[in-house]
Amino acid sequence: MLDFSSPRQIKRVYALALFGVALSRFLNLGFLDLQAWDEALYAVRSVGILQFGGIFDQTSFSIGGLYSSLHPPLYVWLTSVSFLVFGVTEFAARFFSAVFGGLTLMVIYKIGKEIHSSKVGFIAAMLFGLNPFVSFYARQGQFDTTLVFFLSLSVLYLLRYESRGKLSFALVGGLAIGAALMTKLFVGCGILLAYFFWKAATHEDKEPLWKPIFVSLSMALLVCAPWYVYMTIARGSGNPLFLLDASAVIERSVAGVEGNVKPLEVFYYVNQFFVLFPLGVIWFILGFHRVFKNRDHAWILLAIWFAVFFVVFTLMRTKLAVYLLPMLVPASLLAAYSLVAVGNGLVSKMITAISLAITGIAFLWSSNQSWRDLTKAFAVDLFHVRVPAGSEIIAYLPFLVILCCVVFISYALYRKEDYVRLNLFMPSIILVPAFVTCFYSIAAVDQFEYKDGARDLADFIAERQPALLLVAGFDRNPQLTFYLDGADIGWRDDVEVRRLKPPTERSQLRGWLSQQARDLPSDALVIVEKDKFIRYEWVTAAELIPSDFSLVFESRRYAVFQRTPLSGLAQLMRRPPP
Repeated sequence: MLDFSSPRQIKRVYALALFGVALSRFLNLGFLDLQAWDEALYAVRSVGILQFGGIFDQTSFSIGGLYSSLHPPLYVWLTSVSFLVFGVTEFAARFFSAVFGGLTLMVIYKIGKEIHSSKVGFIAAMLFGLNPFVSFYARQGQFDTTLVFFLSLSVLYLLRYESRGKLSFALVGGLAIGAALMTKLFVGCGILLAYFFWKAATHEDKEPLWKPIFVSLSMALLVCAPWYVYMTIARGSGNPLFLLDASAVIERSVAGVEGNVKPLEVFYYVNQFFVLFPLGVIWFILGFHRVFKNRDHAWILLAIWFAVFFVVFTLMRTKLAVYLLPMLVPASLLAAYSLVAVGNGLVSKMITAISLAITGIAFLWSSNQSWRDLTKAFAVDLFHVRVPAGSEIIAYLPFLVILCCVVFISYALYRKEDYVRLNLFMPSIILVPAFVTCFYSIAAVDQFEYKDGARDLADFIAERQPALLLVAGFDRNPQLTFYLDGADIGWRDDVEVRRLKPPTERSQLRGWLSQQARDLPSDALVIVEKDKFIRYEWVTAAELIPSDFSLVFESRRYAVFQRTPLSGLAQLMRRPPP
């Protein structure tokens, strides 16, 4: 029987719970399919290393050359090892992301324990680990989860250096920053920048300011400099600004690239925090305020860590939701700091009730995209002094009803005499819905929502064995490259693959495709990427089918056409004799 008065027993419960959440990353990890862009892009690089070598530089066989090979290769190397052990599968492509996703929970727990208590560390790790957004990327074969692990690990060891004074901790922190820089270009510098700001703001005369920073920076360079220097010389002809230029850092910051400029601009990540971190966002804001109000030395580093990443990514015009991941670690810790303060009676009854109400509203806001769209539309209508349509108001009524219920419940709890007792259960009130939504995402959403049909398409093509594939769709498609074993980028010579860029007018699509497929042999397959035919629009197989062709395969994302036998015979009969 568990003795909850024993700190050792409580820590065992914490460890078992965190281990269980970490293991959940591996549930159904091989779900179909590899995602159409980054996940498949890096998997292709990893397979290429096994086939062609090029451990340091994969430019010659990567999709788009430098476009994809410019990202540091640490996760690509690890995935190649995974492919050697498990075979080239979806599970193997995601294996190390799941590993580092689980390890990050342990690091967050250790950070919380280092600067406050095991309870804070546990709540923070669970807030982070049970977030469906975090869980999704921990189950994707992308760099981001691995990056977050090394960023978090570096902060843990820098904090240990501050509390113990041993340079070996600063050394390990620097090695972790170097590993982060080998995972994604330049992002690890954000931790060094935050650490410098923190040291400058809280520096005392006991030791030189530069000492731990110099040690950490030296170790980071020791890890990442060989690859950065090699690529600068081999691909940039020694231009010291090559990596900055080739990665389009200036363009990403000033103008935006790849269509990732968001309408909300500087408010994008504010909205994303309410959408993707609904159960912790208000507690994080309270924690952020408490840190500076109480001048909590170690906690200020976490606040600066968050602020550096938030400001940099907010100022950049290229914005992606995944950039939020490095911010969610300090945000989860600061939220846990607030929740424990609430349980200890350090937060007023009114502030606690208001925060609980805002948590419910944020959870409601994050749950339905159509409600968010309607809210924004109503705001625009009110700004232009317009009355919303009746159908919009009816669609919005469920949101308003639930919103009123949330506010009423919070007010009723506030009025209860034994409200203080409720404070003790505040972490549970937050973590239980987090647990439900996380495991629903793993068990239901991941298993069915992301099946594009790419694996089934590859099996269908292998069965038909056509000599020619005509692929119609905007830009490149790493997913197709991965499942066709690189046939579209010249890795195979048993099948010819041609890619066609379609017209921009939807009304021209069928006639254009019919024209392009007119002289194809009867065994050729025409593959249409339904979501990439017109950028950001989906099309149906019915509006695309070429003349004299029939639909022979269809999935969520792909449609395949082949010339019908009769029309093929008729075409053969119409040909003039040789």
